[in-house]
Amino acid sequence: MMMHRIEDELLVGALDLHAHGYPEFTLRRRPRVTNVEWAEAAAAAQMRGFVIKSHFFPTMAAAGTLQELHPELEIFGSITLNPPVGGLNPTTVEMAAQMGARIAWFPTWSAKQEPPKHSITLARMEPYLTTLAAERAQTEDAVAVVDADGALTADAQAVVEVCSAYGVTVASGHLPPEHSLVLAEAAQQAGARFVLTHPCSGSVAATIEHQQRIAELGGYIEHVFIGCMPMHQRTNPRELADAIRAVGPERCIMSSDAGEAWNPPAPEVLRMFIASMLDLGIDADDVYRMTHDNPALALGLDTAPAAVASSPALPGDEAQV
Repeated sequence: MMMHRIEDELLVGALDLHAHGYPEFTLRRRPRVTNVEWAEAAAAAQMRGFVIKSHFFPTMAAAGTLQELHPELEIFGSITLNPPVGGLNPTTVEMAAQMGARIAWFPTWSAKQEPPKHSITLARMEPYLTTLAAERAQTEDAVAVVDADGALTADAQAVVEVCSAYGVTVASGHLPPEHSLVLAEAAQQAGARFVLTHPCSGSVAATIEHQQRIAELGGYIEHVFIGCMPMHQRTNPRELADAIRAVGPERCIMSSDAGEAWNPPAPEVLRMFIASMLDLGIDADDVYRMTHDNPALALGLDTAPAAVASSPALPGDEAQV
């Protein structure tokens, strides 16, 4: 007999803001499921939908195809402003927006960091790309978002303005915390929505103070569960729960960041995240807010679509179905 638990109920209507499809940076290592199987799993869990992220190329085409296959879901494409798409190119972002991109992620593996932080992405990419090495990614291919005076570059500012004009959410990618703060301030001034990407990860390592400051600017703080998985174990779930409490769940988002061969499919990773936060004492209503309302608001969507009009009933710990 199948047990239907609170975490399953909370997955109903959830919106995963950050997960990876295929092909992706692992290249020859296919993920646990295909893109079609990912959408099928999300539909089976009765999720609201998800955003497809790629470190290399825009994902609007993949999102559009999956959307046709699953009209009951809301599936969004995005673009990550690494060298393969021209870095901080406002024309590229405008074209992506017109093709349906919902998020413009600022540079990830190519973000200029001093000193460079440990990047899982770079470590996975290097064996397959003969032109890429960590040193090159931080020198020749590094994408600068702020200038020598600490101000946003002209290209970065232009990208923010395009995002504001087209309703595309600005996400910080793997920028160092101090650069993310400059970007968040620019997004606020331009009227663009802003998300600080996985601040507790080793590739970002933002302090609680940085997270709180960006939340004060109106940005959302996106936590992901992938760093808690066995392959890397770089983040303790308790660290995420503590950060959520410090900033406040009203400004936080819970995402999976899944999409690898060695991890479960994204809907299951998000379910594990939900279950872990509940077990660590995060209130179910707050988990609902961080998996339903806040992701929707961060994308400029309504918080209660017709199919998911309110928070599911949460009768104790579990119910038999």
